[in-house]
Amino acid sequence: MSLDFDKFGKKLHTKLDYGIDRLKSAKTYLEDFKKDTKAAIQTRIKASREALEEKKQEAEAAKNRLEEFVEDKKAETQAAVAEWKTMRDLKKLEKRAERAQKRAEASIALALYYVEEAEVAILEAVAARIDADESL
Repeated sequence: MSLDFDKFGKKLHTKLDYGIDRLKSAKTYLEDFKKDTKAAIQTRIKASREALEEKKQEAEAAKNRLEEFVEDKKAETQAAVAEWKTMRDLKKLEKRAERAQKRAEASIALALYYVEEAEVAILEAVAARIDADESL
């Protein structure tokens, strides 16, 4: 396994850990929402919306890259890859590996955006539930 792949793996682990931490944070909001004040929840909603907005362009770019990777993947047949392996066409195999890594990175970037979006939705649901409960 190459050093580049180790570096790539560590990079993805870091991003995935961030996403897991954000989901755990959102889970905590659901578990502890009665402990928070309405103002505290509104502050979290505002911060989460701002974070989401910051990542919106990155998510759009990731989505576009994924669409390009899908098109590239269609052109890359199993027979072609098998031929590259047989012919030891390292240049094409390396390029294929790089595209696959970029696809993984784009997928994670998009997933992290949706984690942020889910956090906003959860906080808004908590705020709505508090409003409904106060009206009882």
